Amino acid sequence: MNESNLWSLSATELRKAYVKRTLSPVEVLASYLGRITTLNPKVNAFHLLVEENALLSAKKSEERWLKGSPLGLMDGIPTAIKDGLFMSGIPIYRGSLANDAQSNIPTKNAPVVDRMIGSGAIILGKTTMCDYGMLASGYSSKFGPTRNPWNLDFNSGGSSSGSAAAVAAGMCPVAVGTDIVGSIRNPASFCGLYGHKPSFGRVPFYPQTSPAVCAGPISRSVEDMALLLNVISSPDSRDPSALPYHEIDYMEAIKGDVAGLKIGFMPDIGFGPAPDDEVLKLCCEAVKSFKKMGNQITEINAPFSQEDIAKGENFYRTRALAELSLLPPKVQANGKVINEWAQKAEDYSGVDHYRDYLGTQELRSRMFEVIKDYDLLMLPTVPIPPYMAENPGLDNGDIFAPWCNTFVFNLTQQPASSVPCGRTSAGLPVGLQIVGRPHDDVGVLRAAKAFENTEMYKVRIPLD
Repeated sequence: MNESNLWSLSATELRKAYVKRTLSPVEVLASYLGRITTLNPKVNAFHLLVEENALLSAKKSEERWLKGSPLGLMDGIPTAIKDGLFMSGIPIYRGSLANDAQSNIPTKNAPVVDRMIGSGAIILGKTTMCDYGMLASGYSSKFGPTRNPWNLDFNSGGSSSGSAAAVAAGMCPVAVGTDIVGSIRNPASFCGLYGHKPSFGRVPFYPQTSPAVCAGPISRSVEDMALLLNVISSPDSRDPSALPYHEIDYMEAIKGDVAGLKIGFMPDIGFGPAPDDEVLKLCCEAVKSFKKMGNQITEINAPFSQEDIAKGENFYRTRALAELSLLPPKVQANGKVINEWAQKAEDYSGVDHYRDYLGTQELRSRMFEVIKDYDLLMLPTVPIPPYMAENPGLDNGDIFAPWCNTFVFNLTQQPASSVPCGRTSAGLPVGLQIVGRPHDDVGVLRAAKAFENTEMYKVRIPLD
C-alpha cells in the first residue's frame, strides 16, 4: 500500500493501522483529498470541501494517536456530511434552487455530526442530495446530477446521492445518509454499497420532522457499517422520539451464524415499475445462499396493487408542498421538478391529507400482516437498475415509483439494509434489501454480514 492509494482502505483497516502506528491521519487525509480532486469534477459528490478544518482535525488526531489516546472509533477516519444534515455555520440547500439557503444556516450540528466529531472523525465537507430528498436519483436543481461511479452516464440514486457516490468512488470510506423514503438504501443499491436504515429512533435525529425519517451508515463493508452505527446511535436528548438507549457493540453483534430462520422472499411488491429480469435473477441467487446456510425460504405474493402506491405518494407529496409553501412562488418555481410534483397537492384539504395518512397506516398494517410469520423479509432494494444520470425518476416522468420497494419500511419503522448482490450485464450494481422485525437491527446486520461472508459478490472501488 503506497501513499497514493490509502483511500482504498476501509474505516476498520484505517483504525487498525492507526493503532499499530503504521499510518498517520495526516497522510491518509492527503490521499483522500487527492482522490477528491481527481474524481469529484466527474462524479459531483461533494458540493463543499472544508480542507483547512480537515487538516487541522487530522493533525489533532495524529497527536492523539501518538499519545495512545484516541477520542473514539472514528478518530482519524475521513467522512462527509450530507447537505440536508445540520452542520453549524453551513447553509442547508436541500439540493434545491427552490430554497432560501442563506436564511437557513444552522447554529448547531445534527446529533450524528456531533457524535462523529466527538469520536474524532475528519469531516471532509458536505455532499450533494436531490431536491428536498424526494427524488430517487442524484438529480438536483442546485448541484446538477450526481453520477454513478460505476458508469458516469447513469444515476447514483438518491437522496443521499453524494454520500453514496463518494463512498463508492473512494472519496471517503464511510458516510451517514438520511432516509425518509429510501434515501440510504436506494443509492447504496445503485452504487454497489452497504446501506442500513436503522429502526426509527435507533439513531437520534434533529430536527425531527417525520415518523418515517432516520439517519444511518453507508459503507463498503458490513463491519464499517457496524463501526459507524456504534458511534451515531449514542443518545442525544434533542430527539424525543429516540428509542431507549441500549449499549450494543454492533461490531461484535454482527458475528455469528445465521441459520434456522424463516425468511420470506418478495420478488414483486405489487406496485411501481415491473421488476427487471436481471435484478430479479441476482436477488434470487442471493436469497438461495441463505437457504444453503440452513434457513427456510418462502416466496411471498405481492401484498399491494398498483393503486396502493398513491396512498404513500400523496402523503409524501403534501410534506414537500408544506416545505415549499414557506417560500415565495418565484423561489418555489426554481425547483421545477420537485415543485411541479408537490403542487399537485395544493388543492388537498385537511380531510384529504388525513385520509392519505390513514392510507399509509393501512399500508403498514398490510405489510405487517403478510410478514408476521417471518424473521426476515428479502426483496430487491430497487426493482430496476440505475437509470440515466440526468433523470429525476423513471423515463416516463414518474419520480415516486422508484421508491416502491423501500418507502413502506419507513412507514413500518423497521430496520432494513441494502446489500450489494451483483451487477447487470451492463455493469450496473444491484442491491438486495434485508428487512428485520421491529427494532431487530442486530438481526438485519448479522444477516448482511453472513451474506458478505459468502463472497458471492465482493465490493470493489470503480474508477481506479
